[in-house]
Amino acid sequence: MSTPTLNNLQPLTWRRIFSVKTEGAGTGELARRLMDLGFVPQERVCVLRRSWWQHGALVVQVGNATFALRESEAACIELVP
Repeated sequence: MSTPTLNNLQPLTWRRIFSVKTEGAGTGELARRLMDLGFVPQERVCVLRRSWWQHGALVVQVGNATFALRESEAACIELVP
C-alpha cells in the first residue's frame, strides 16, 4: 500500500502530514524549503482549490498559512493514511 500524497487529496479535505519525501534528484532542497514553509510532520493540511487545467497549481492551507504549490511539489508531501 502506497502512502497518499497531497497532490491526490480531494479539495476541502483536512489530513495530517506524515513526511516530506527527500529521495530523488533535487528533492532534498525542495523538501527543506517545504519544511521551512511549515509542511512538517503532524501539521494539518488542506487543498482549498485546484486549477482548472490538468497538473496545474494547488492552493493549499497548512496551519494558518495559504500557499500555491505545483503538482510536483505537492507530490513530495506524504499524508497520514
